[in-house]
Amino acid sequence: MTHARIPGASRTLLTGFRASAERAPDSVALVLPDASSAKPQYSYGELSEEADRWAAVLISGLGRPPERVGVLAGRNDVRYLGILAALASGAAYVPLNPHFPSSRLAQMIAAARLDAIIVDPQSQSLAEELSGSIPYRPFWLAPRSDALPDARSTGCTREGVEETDAVATLPAPSPGSLAYLLFTSGSTGQPKGVPIRHENALHFLDVNQERYELTPDDRVSQASEFTFDLSVFDVFMAWNAGAALYPLGPLDLLTPNRFISRHEITVWFSVPSVISPLRKKNLPREGELPSLRWSLFCGEALPMEAAEAWQAAAPNSVVENLYGPTEVTVACLVHRWDPESSPALCENGTVPI
Repeated sequence: MTHARIPGASRTLLTGFRASAERAPDSVALVLPDASSAKPQYSYGELSEEADRWAAVLISGLGRPPERVGVLAGRNDVRYLGILAALASGAAYVPLNPHFPSSRLAQMIAAARLDAIIVDPQSQSLAEELSGSIPYRPFWLAPRSDALPDARSTGCTREGVEETDAVATLPAPSPGSLAYLLFTSGSTGQPKGVPIRHENALHFLDVNQERYELTPDDRVSQASEFTFDLSVFDVFMAWNAGAALYPLGPLDLLTPNRFISRHEITVWFSVPSVISPLRKKNLPREGELPSLRWSLFCGEALPMEAAEAWQAAAPNSVVENLYGPTEVTVACLVHRWDPESSPALCENGTVPI
């Protein structure tokens, strides 16, 4: 498939995925845990073609490239294709967690002034509720459904998507344009959008690629919700390297050791609290996770006892503790765990950053 691009194409958050898709279109890009997905897994070529089709629908439906596109979907293919479609259309993506209260989602949508919202079938009733509370009418893309949220909505359903030619003239946003917008509650409890530009995200990814050297042979976990910026590392580090991305289902988060062993995950990235339920059962067992080569934790304090247990379970892995607020693009500080020297640096039983 040929992509016609508006002149002046620059490197963006989508560039690495594009390169991986062109280099190895048949390689596995995404292995899904959710049975509601149209397929259990996607190759790079399949993701690229479908996302471009959705991007063409967004541009055609709006009569222009969108600026901000919301993605209201669970851990299924609509979420991942939606993120790619938003970027392919030239827009910033805005994750909308379907488990959030509808009032919070309505605030986020209005604050972001979304041009369009991509929705999965499981979120259809929520979309109907939101459609009546949003103070304007965004374009709705329901690519796996046969109906829009309500009769007043404008948008496109499954039939329209299937009839759309995937070959489209796609915009080329500049590195200084917005890549994604994540909402945090701040100190007031009101959603506050944190805008991150392509150049910021790319700098973070470049530094981490130099550090971790991911390859097409890697299998990368995806444990974080898309409303949490740790997901930027999971998704785009994997796809930039041509690796396979493995999202976890809700139950997988309770037994990450089984998930890692079943899929032979090589790169793990999550909050440290996923270890706590395992420790109550004296898990993970020593040597249980030999496939791991990187074990990265971020977003919370990492207990020393958890770091020691994980390192013993993953003897071939380097364990690191990262830290960073959303505003500085995912993470900016890191401590590499050393079983010999790191315990002496811990205060109150917590690994330093």
